[in-house]
Amino acid sequence: MQSRPAKIVRADETDTDAIITILSTGFQDDPVSRWIFPDDDVRERLHPEFFGPIVQMALEDGEVYTTEDRLGAALWLPVTAHHHEDQPGLGELYEPILGADYAKRIATFDERSTANHPDHEDHFYLPFLAVRPQFFGQGIGTALLRDRLAALDSQGQPTYLEASNRDSARLYERLGYKRLDRTTDMPGGPSLYPMWRNPA
Repeated sequence: MQSRPAKIVRADETDTDAIITILSTGFQDDPVSRWIFPDDDVRERLHPEFFGPIVQMALEDGEVYTTEDRLGAALWLPVTAHHHEDQPGLGELYEPILGADYAKRIATFDERSTANHPDHEDHFYLPFLAVRPQFFGQGIGTALLRDRLAALDSQGQPTYLEASNRDSARLYERLGYKRLDRTTDMPGGPSLYPMWRNPA
């Protein structure tokens, strides 16, 4: 499909439902989402409840960017070096929302992901970047990334993410990310590729 320039805007509370929908649909076939919610119908039903608290946290504690027509979204969280908050893990957060089985899988993901997360310097973390499925391949995700990376470069800020498949890892490499010497492995499930980008 023809790619077109995407105008990027910062999201606010009024965009909450749109951002949740973008993430819920955009990650429907993601390897990690399939591992957490193996059943397709259950995943489609529970995804909004999974992404709701994450979007709320990003709006309150980080930055959320979307396109003017609300076709894609990127969540960014600031991370302070050597900072280990004594806060409950995601498993505890999700148990009352999604039940013990899914909460256990989310806790496993959270623990393994956190263990691999670099903490040697301040940086911005990109936990989620998604595009509505019918608009895949139009350069929207790349536009969302380029826009923020240009701003973070001007501030001298490095960034970190975990690519959930090799294709997305290659996209991130084209934008200056480098794979770290480890993977985040889910038991009986997919591997994620931790990636770091120094400011250009």
